[in-house]
Amino acid sequence: MLGSGKPMSEEELKKTLTAGAIAAEARDYGASLVKPGASAREVCEEVESLIIKRGARPAFPCNFSINEVAAHYTPGISDDVRVPDKAIVKVDVGASVDGYLADTAVSVVVGDDERLRALAESAKEALDAVIAIMAPNVRIYDIGKAIERAIAGRGFRPVKNLTGHTMSRYLLHAGESIPNFADRSTFYRRLRPPVLVAVEPFSTSGRGLVVDAPRAFIYSATGREPKGASEASRSLLDYILKRFSTLPFAVRWLYPEWKESEISRALDELTRLKALVRYPVLVEASGAPVAQFEHTFFVDKDKVIVTTRAER
Repeated sequence: MLGSGKPMSEEELKKTLTAGAIAAEARDYGASLVKPGASAREVCEEVESLIIKRGARPAFPCNFSINEVAAHYTPGISDDVRVPDKAIVKVDVGASVDGYLADTAVSVVVGDDERLRALAESAKEALDAVIAIMAPNVRIYDIGKAIERAIAGRGFRPVKNLTGHTMSRYLLHAGESIPNFADRSTFYRRLRPPVLVAVEPFSTSGRGLVVDAPRAFIYSATGREPKGASEASRSLLDYILKRFSTLPFAVRWLYPEWKESEISRALDELTRLKALVRYPVLVEASGAPVAQFEHTFFVDKDKVIVTTRAER
């Protein structure tokens, strides 16, 4: 099983590649829906529905992050946003096939804005630079260096406190982080095959840092026992674990099976008891726009597959 250090079986690889193909299709479909006035809710629901129709499940809620919002925005039960006439929109999607994962993102520039277009191109060029050097046992430092060099070459900054991540079955973040800059602490760390890794360059014209916004519309279960939790909270947690396991879920996915007031109370209690993790919306610290591109790579001892590349 991936993440155990053992070779991936033919069946496991097939599921991993299927997840990648579905995620790539959903990403490109979501990008095609981005236009002035488009509703984030409508786009995200279309993307998530496509993933399900293709026989997978969303590995996490569709993220639809506009301008200075870098990540973790998905519409809430009653919250929604619409695309402005000029904007950069990040569509970040994931697919799960029996727990085998893919994670991918694209930035779409809306309107005629050369600065935003250059920003998007800087993140894409950074991801292309990673594709060019990705190999078994590649140094994580070299990945970050390639990302930073490409982004800086365009006159922008990488977002230093957002990273890529290794993945394993049902686990989006499997322990190893992939910085978007030449982080000296990663100098001797390597991607040891077999490994599944999502690399996601984020670039900005701002400070290169993100901070938590007050709102959160995404959670995930930790697997911890919520001692002292109310019966209603335990009931909701059982529902979450059965439907989503420990993968991230959207608050809106709990509605209308559960009342909005019940959801809010239970999420607060379960988060306080550490049975759930809350993912606040992340915004660029200076309010500057952010671009993102992302692919998932399967790195084996003798090959590298970009699982979320449409032309694979």
